[in-house]
Amino acid sequence: MSDIFIEWDRDRLVVARGRTDGNRVEITESRIIDRPADAADMLSVVDQLKQFGGSTLGKNRPQVTVVFPRQFVTIHRIQLPQVTDAELPDMVRMQATMRLTVPLESVSMDFAPLPVIVGSMTRDVLLVTAPNDQVTQARRTLSEAGLEHKELRVSAFCLAQAAAQAGILTASTNASLVDVIVLMRRDFIEVTFLRGTAVLYSHSGSSWSSADAIERTLRSELTRARMSAAESLGDHKIRRILLIGSTDTTSAVSDQLALRFDSASIERIDPATALVHGKLAEGVTATDVVALAGAIRGDAKATVAAVDLINPRKPPEKKDYRRIATLGGTLVALLLFAAVYFWRQGQITELTEQKNMLLASNGAIRQKLTAGESELNQAGRIGEWADRDIEWLDEVVRLQAVLPSTDRFFVDNFQFSTVQKNGTGIIKLEGYAKSTADIEEVGRVLSEAGYGVKAYSPVSISASAAPEYTIRVNLELSLPEAKEGQSS
Repeated sequence: MSDIFIEWDRDRLVVARGRTDGNRVEITESRIIDRPADAADMLSVVDQLKQFGGSTLGKNRPQVTVVFPRQFVTIHRIQLPQVTDAELPDMVRMQATMRLTVPLESVSMDFAPLPVIVGSMTRDVLLVTAPNDQVTQARRTLSEAGLEHKELRVSAFCLAQAAAQAGILTASTNASLVDVIVLMRRDFIEVTFLRGTAVLYSHSGSSWSSADAIERTLRSELTRARMSAAESLGDHKIRRILLIGSTDTTSAVSDQLALRFDSASIERIDPATALVHGKLAEGVTATDVVALAGAIRGDAKATVAAVDLINPRKPPEKKDYRRIATLGGTLVALLLFAAVYFWRQGQITELTEQKNMLLASNGAIRQKLTAGESELNQAGRIGEWADRDIEWLDEVVRLQAVLPSTDRFFVDNFQFSTVQKNGTGIIKLEGYAKSTADIEEVGRVLSEAGYGVKAYSPVSISASAAPEYTIRVNLELSLPEAKEGQSS
């Protein structure tokens, strides 16, 4: 668990220590550190972080979780095929290269899988990115202050975590009902749309200028947020609007607000009693540390699918079993050798006699074939064919290395045969592709690899197991000619 939690805003840093206390979070120490007008000059911030972090020696540096507000990040909802969680990181990264308007190397990113809808052919994830210059500045500032940057969270997910742990949010499988959390801070308003405990979208807007403008400002920001989230939310109905803020602030919003938002129920939540308590420094309110409370909660026990921009989700590491396979193969070989050795000795004499008989017979045949050159050449080809030992499993492995990945073309059936005229191995395969261009690409790759590709005629028939593969083709391949000294 991290030692220090920081909400990293443009104008200030809210720094706190805390721990879980039942359904709430207890803040044990907090401080506001103002950022200078020159964003690049962080010397005063470094000095104050050093004071808050205390003296550090050697490798025992305090670990820090940083929370970025909504203004620092961009959020995209991406739709993917129904794939396993292990395949998601690579697919999300591929989609990010097409969806983002900036180079992939210029941002830090992570994603949160959304709940899978039963019966759906697709699944969605929420892609979150932040500019690398912001991430680098935070990391460098913490390093200069003698602190270790452990996690980089996003406020929307921290809000959901705090509300879920307090029992305000519960898991839901109804895809059409949406809850809205509105964090009513004096400096900004943050609106988060959720299905159950899963974050669907987040919006940050300006705060009110006076007390009598609170409801008007909130209505305007909710309308803007809903319009911005239209693509991510799809068809939906707002079930609850959860107003998180001081009692004076939330009471200024009347129930008439719900009439413009699907007649949703309005719940007013005072974070000082429902979410967080403890020692708050001057100028720090319970509303200011709700996101930090969620980060503290998530660090101890995460119940919400969140993101960490410096420790993103990655595909599982593939274990290398080659050494075990090698040792196992060696052991099996020794056992087989011991078992076969004595049997082999008893067969040597018999096999030697058979060999002599075959050699004599072969000599007689060769004498008869001296009558014509063509007959002799034919005999030579027959001898080459008889001596050739095609290992079909090896050929399948070699063919697999040549063929492209199955996202464009896959093989449904194999047939193997050997033409006795010249001992050439033949592979007949039936495959499916997404387009004729993919089939032509397969033929080109096989030809370049040395395979003889017989003329083919693609047919428009979808594969029963994968309807998106709409072209079927039957290919007949002749094996590449074996090089001298190389097994076929």
